[in-house]
Amino acid sequence: MHSPIYNSNEAHYMEGESMRAAFEKWFVKYKVDLVFAGHVHAYERSYRISNIHYNVTSGNRYPVPNKSAPVYITVGDGGNQEGLASRFIDPQPDYSAFREASYGHSILQLKNRTHAIYQWNRNDDGNHVPADTVVFHNQYWTSSTRRRRLKKNHFHLENLEDLISLF
Repeated sequence: MHSPIYNSNEAHYMEGESMRAAFEKWFVKYKVDLVFAGHVHAYERSYRISNIHYNVTSGNRYPVPNKSAPVYITVGDGGNQEGLASRFIDPQPDYSAFREASYGHSILQLKNRTHAIYQWNRNDDGNHVPADTVVFHNQYWTSSTRRRRLKKNHFHLENLEDLISLF
């Protein structure tokens, strides 16, 4: 995504709301683990949160913890001529796990079907300094139904359609 769905930086705050309203229910339904965005020239990572029950009349307008929801990561800090977006909303919202206005880069290591390691590295001064690290456990692949289906069909694939049906 370009604009972040969840962002506590004053730069471009709430610009991703129409995207959230359109896509968040699918992210939760299909247990998407990570959603990356840029646009804001800073770094921020959320907890697993959703706001899928929000509508104008419900009054539930703040995101809540949700194990089926993704973690939202804003990585717009690679460098630009405009400089960093250093003004965050204070106090830090409950949904925001880590945020910083520094230049940096990310590394995502996919270890296997169920685990990944994500690391954001600060490099303001040209040095690679790990600042935020999290291990992700893919909830979609760990459901017992999918494991049984995968195990049952693992060595008995007869055509491409059988392989695609596993995913």
